[in-house]
Amino acid sequence: MTVVSLWNSGGAYFLSLYVALAGAALVVALAARAVVWLWPGGDPGRRTPGAVDLAYLNGGFHLATLTCAVGLHRKGAINLGPASVLDVTGPLPTGAPPLMVAIHARLREPSSWPRALADRDVRAAAAALHLKLARRGLLSSPERRRWFQVTTVPLWLAAAFGVLRLLSLVGNRAEAARGATAGILVVVGTCAVVGWLLLKAPWPTLAGRQALRAAAKRVDDAERHGGEPNARELMWAVAVRGSGELLTARAQTRAADARFAEAVGVHWVPANRARKFSWEYDDWTPAQR
Repeated sequence: MTVVSLWNSGGAYFLSLYVALAGAALVVALAARAVVWLWPGGDPGRRTPGAVDLAYLNGGFHLATLTCAVGLHRKGAINLGPASVLDVTGPLPTGAPPLMVAIHARLREPSSWPRALADRDVRAAAAALHLKLARRGLLSSPERRRWFQVTTVPLWLAAAFGVLRLLSLVGNRAEAARGATAGILVVVGTCAVVGWLLLKAPWPTLAGRQALRAAAKRVDDAERHGGEPNARELMWAVAVRGSGELLTARAQTRAADARFAEAVGVHWVPANRARKFSWEYDDWTPAQR
C-alpha cells in the first residue's frame, strides 16, 4: 500500500495501519540503538580501571570524589577536625590518581567537604577523568550520544505523520469525531514520549558495564575473607556498591569512620544510580571540549 492510499483511508482502518507504522518505527529505532550500544568505541587498553575510575562510571562526580576521600582518610592523609572541617594530616599515597591529588592539595587549607568539591582544580581533574574514560570507550562520548539521538528519527517521523493527519482533520467534524482520531492522538503521544526517553544515551558503555561487573565480582571475593577492609578494599567497595557501603558495620570499625562518613555527606551522595536513559549524573557534569 502506498502512502497516498494510506492517507486517503479513514477511521479504524487508518488507525490500524498507523499503529503498525509506529510499531515498525519503534523496532527500527531499537535495532539502531542496539547497534550503537554494541559498537565498540575508544581503546579500553590493557590497564584495569582503578577504583576512582569505577566510581565515576557508577555514580559520577560525587561518588568518585567520595571514593578519593575514603582512600585518603584510611591512609591517614586527611583527617576530620572540629565543625566537620577536613585537613591534611599525612603525605599523599603513592600512585594516587589525579583527582585524589587535587583533593589532597585543596585540603592543605582546612575546608568543609562541599567547599572542597567546588574547587576549580578538583573540577578540572574530574573533567579530565571524564574525558579519559570517554576516550577509553567506558563512557558515552559526544559522538556516541549524537548517534543515540539519530536512532530516534523513525519515531519522530512517525509522530510527525500522525500530527499531519490530525491537522488534516481540522474542519472535517464527521471524521474528527470518530474514536479512531483519539487513537491517533494516543499513538502520536506515545511515539513522542518514547522518542524523548531514548534521546539520552546510557552513561557507561557496554565496556564500562562489563568493567563494573568484573569489579563487583572482585569485591565479593575479597569480602568472603572477612576482617576489617583496608583502604584499597574499602575504596573498591564504595566505588562498586555506592556510598551506602560506608554505613555498613564492616566499614565502620572505628567511631571516627561514622563521623567521617557524615562529614563527607554520605547520605546525599547518589549510590548506584546507573540510569538507563539519562547521561547526566547528580548536579554537575564536565563541559565537553
